Amino acid sequence: MVAIEWHAEAWTEFWHDQNESDGCCAHAPEIQQPINDHWAIFAKSLDQGNEVLDLACGTGAAARRLVATNPALRVTGVDFATVPANADRRVEILPNVRMEQLPFADSSFDGAVSQFGFEYGAVELASAELSRVLRPGASFSFLVHHADGRIARDSVSHRQALQEISGRAMEAAFMSGDAAQLDRHLANLRRQCPHERIIDEAGNGLRRMIGQSPIHREEIWKAVRVALEPELVMLADLGDAAVSREALPNWLARFDRGLELRSIGELEMRGGNILCWTIDGIRKARMH
Repeated sequence: MVAIEWHAEAWTEFWHDQNESDGCCAHAPEIQQPINDHWAIFAKSLDQGNEVLDLACGTGAAARRLVATNPALRVTGVDFATVPANADRRVEILPNVRMEQLPFADSSFDGAVSQFGFEYGAVELASAELSRVLRPGASFSFLVHHADGRIARDSVSHRQALQEISGRAMEAAFMSGDAAQLDRHLANLRRQCPHERIIDEAGNGLRRMIGQSPIHREEIWKAVRVALEPELVMLADLGDAAVSREALPNWLARFDRGLELRSIGELEMRGGNILCWTIDGIRKARMH
């Protein structure tokens, strides 16, 4: 399987588990509230009846926020994964569509959004396609993973925990059949990653099955590796996509010349902690 198909498969599995929730941040109001406020402001800037494109939409979290504020909008979301359809008739989601190859005619949309999605693509190609399908003067707003932001930092810790759980030291402890050795290794992991519940969840499961025969333990371990691999792929994708302050100028320079960047900012959570970048702009009225 080629890389793009494997990554799409990992994200497909993730989004189908989420249904219409807001992904991994669904139960984090300190993250959801500033995001909701951002989309409410953008939705109010759009005219009723506007057609909006949602790039790398997932299950349509941003689209739902837009139509909740401005019910007359119509939003079309695209995602390279096989994401589920949306129940809201104002939100159409097209699965298996890459933002670098949009199946729309020129000047089809009055606006565009992306919530933690655009940065996963090839900026040069995706922004050129965006420039093509937006009408002159159309506005766009992106929320982009910030390397120093809450989500990116939490993902680093979670990825480390998953790598340790599926690593060779844990494999050796489990395959030994020695419950005391496994317990010592798990205790060490808990000290390294004190806030990662996955260590207890995985550890408790392995602890219950360590008494199985060596052949069965080997099968169990292979199943653990297979189960964790998609999430490790997604976390690696997030780490690669997150944009640091140092990398931001070069990242922005890759935007198509048909797009005018008007506002670059940092969205904050309550207390002033960084959440993500905000990238806002318009499709230029004419090319220079």
